[in-house]
Amino acid sequence: MPFKPEAGQFYRMPIFFGPAPGPRQWPQGRDFDFRETPRMKMIGVRMLTNADQLKAMLPDRFELRGPPVITVEANYMTEIGWLAGRGYNLCDVKFEVTFHGKDGPVNGTLVLVRFENLADPILSGREELGHNKIYCEIPEPRLLDGRRSTRLGWMETPFLDMAVWDLGPLPEGAGPPFEPDHQGMLSYKYIPATGDWGTADVEYVTLSPHTELRKNLSINSLQVGKGEFAFRRATWEELPTLYHIVNAFAELENHGFQGAHMIETIGGSSLAETRRID
Repeated sequence: MPFKPEAGQFYRMPIFFGPAPGPRQWPQGRDFDFRETPRMKMIGVRMLTNADQLKAMLPDRFELRGPPVITVEANYMTEIGWLAGRGYNLCDVKFEVTFHGKDGPVNGTLVLVRFENLADPILSGREELGHNKIYCEIPEPRLLDGRRSTRLGWMETPFLDMAVWDLGPLPEGAGPPFEPDHQGMLSYKYIPATGDWGTADVEYVTLSPHTELRKNLSINSLQVGKGEFAFRRATWEELPTLYHIVNAFAELENHGFQGAHMIETIGGSSLAETRRID
């Protein structure tokens, strides 16, 4: 009897072995309470930049929403249920946009790239959700004299430095400045057509709503303060598959850092509610 994928199941290459376990499909008999997993610590910095530079990165039907502020945010996750209690780290580079879809405008955060230091979430997130994930090294933050800092790199070549300091509680009555009113995370899914280079097998926008995440997430600690980041220009020899991305960020004009944050949370979502929008 030839193998045939079943509707409603999650598959990833290689498909010969049946449905693939991952963040949205667990082994039989296992269930994870997303109010209890994972634990996360995030540090992020916002920078005002040149609006035209951000607009130049946008695909068709996207427009910049609000001031041209780009955020770099590193997230350190532990006690992840679908990884049997293990963890991994990620770092987003993102800004606020509006996508003009067939059913009306969608306000969200466009994640230009999500760096991660583990293959498993990269593969599942790219193929199943359309998230723009790539690999790099993301070490735990160092703490010295109240300054938390981290340095991202690839095969020992550093390309991003980020630090936060002077952290304290939010001013009374202030809302979290790092989470503007939006409908979720927007991504642009693109898979090339094999042998027909320059054309796409798959090309569309996906939305990962924050409905389940907000329902399950508990904030244990929230602090704001000062911060900075800097992308280092790289040659092809230093970053053969990343230099074009890193250099695009390095060229962004710095019109002033707009503050930083550190958040500790518990809970999350499988993001199974992610959907295609046209």
